[in-house]
Amino acid sequence: MKKISWTLFLLSVIMVSISCKKSNDAESSNNYYFKAKFDGSSKEFNTTVVATKSSLGAGIYSLVITGMTGTEQSALSLWSDKDDFTAGKTFTINALNGTTYNLLAFVTPLGSSTPTSQWTSTYSYGAVPQSLQCTITEATTTYIKGTFSSVIYQNNDVVVAKKTITEGQFYAKF
Repeated sequence: MKKISWTLFLLSVIMVSISCKKSNDAESSNNYYFKAKFDGSSKEFNTTVVATKSSLGAGIYSLVITGMTGTEQSALSLWSDKDDFTAGKTFTINALNGTTYNLLAFVTPLGSSTPTSQWTSTYSYGAVPQSLQCTITEATTTYIKGTFSSVIYQNNDVVVAKKTITEGQFYAKF
């Protein structure tokens, strides 16, 4: 299930990226935001900010919130068996009864598939303290707002490289 969730997450990010490229830049930038401090340095992913909610069948739902710039992308991928992406709900690293993970991902440069360009809140090459907390503060049919924090790890098995993500906030349109 963990491998499936990572694959579904990547497919969701690709679909969101493709659909965002078709939209009008003036429309997509509005006042939406996806921002956080990465090891104390502020980053904003405000060129395109969108949220996509999907029913994957068999009682599995996903919510992907993506923020992009011209050179970087970050995204939250949340899972539920109740479609409960509502105000006041907090998601932690474990999802769907421990069978998969909610995660935060970061890619720089945008579009790169090299392991040193990819960072996620899950790490497959050893035991590390994995963490993620995301709280939805507002949710309507047109937008979603919330906060998040996490530790993300570089996707490689050479050395454990990590970044601490704090003060994360998002306001994304559906």
